[in-house]
Parts: sequence; C-alpha cells; structure tokens
Amino acid sequence: MNTLIITAHPSQKNFTNTLAETYAKNSEEQGRQVEILNLYTTDLKQDFLRFENIRDMWNDEVTKKMQQKIDWAEELVFIFPVWWADAPAILKNWIDCNFGAGFAFTYENGKPVGLLRWKTARIFATSGAPGFVYSLFPVNYHILWGSMRLKFCGIKTTSIKVFGKMSNINDTDKQAMIDKEMKKIFG
Repeated sequence: MNTLIITAHPSQKNFTNTLAETYAKNSEEQGRQVEILNLYTTDLKQDFLRFENIRDMWNDEVTKKMQQKIDWAEELVFIFPVWWADAPAILKNWIDCNFGAGFAFTYENGKPVGLLRWKTARIFATSGAPGFVYSLFPVNYHILWGSMRLKFCGIKTTSIKVFGKMSNINDTDKQAMIDKEMKKIFG
C-alpha cells in the first residue's frame, strides 16, 4: 500500500510532525511505501488559488505533480493543528488547488461522482481545546472532512482523531498518546 501523509504545521518541532514520522515508521514496518508531504517545507509551493477561467484552474506543473502524488497513494493521511475550528489555510488551499473537477470528482446527470474511489483517508487533528468539542459543532469533523470533502471525491474515511488539550500535555504523555493510537491502527 502507498501512503501519502500530508502535514500542515509551520513548526518542524511539534506533535504534528512527530505523529507523521511515527505513522510513517509504522507503515513502513508493514511493508508500505510512504511519503510525508509537509506543506510548509515542500519545494512544490502552491499560491492561494486564483483563476480567471475555471477551465485553466488545474493546468500548472505543480498541481500536476501534486495530483501524481495523490494518484500514487492508496491512503491519504492528513495531520494538522486546529486553528479557528478547522485546518490551517495552507491545507484547505492544497485541497482547493489539487482536488479539482475532472480529477477528484465530476458531475454525471447533475449529480457528483467521486473519482478518487479505492482510496482511504485518516484525519489526525491537534487542538488546545478538549477533543470532544469538535464533535459538538453543527458541522463536526466527521461531516466536514469525512463526508463533505473526502466522500465527495470518493475517498473513504477510515478514522478521525482529534488530540485535545495539547498545550497542557508534556512530551512523555504526548508520545504515549501517539503510541496508543498507533497500536489501535497497526496492532
């Protein structure tokens, strides 16, 4: 299985990157091919989405390379901090830039059809607030990420985990949280 881990945190010394590296290590130990795509450090920078003609929207070289990475992956893993109740703008922009019509979805007889079927996704979010808070919102992460974003493109979400109260947890306990989650996923 090929796994693409997409991270979105401006600091390189944080729980997000530790989680990504641990997930990658566990995946590789199971024989998977893994790539970590850190949106803050990649050479494949994407400006905020702009276009004059929607038909020209997804024709640039960087988008084509990003879509090749998405095509390659059977599993997408999104790891990000929660800012203002959602992922950082850089990650939402990455989705806007790369999950376009004709690549991620199309319309047939007026109905959306996901084109990224046979892919799965996991969501890991970190927050200063308690994790359960994100299940209370009128549009919670299972709806927003699982249905409205990923399922729309044909991707099956296998899990969504929000790690809460991160600013109150020491590094040892954070590692224990990661280890517990990896054990649930990888056995």
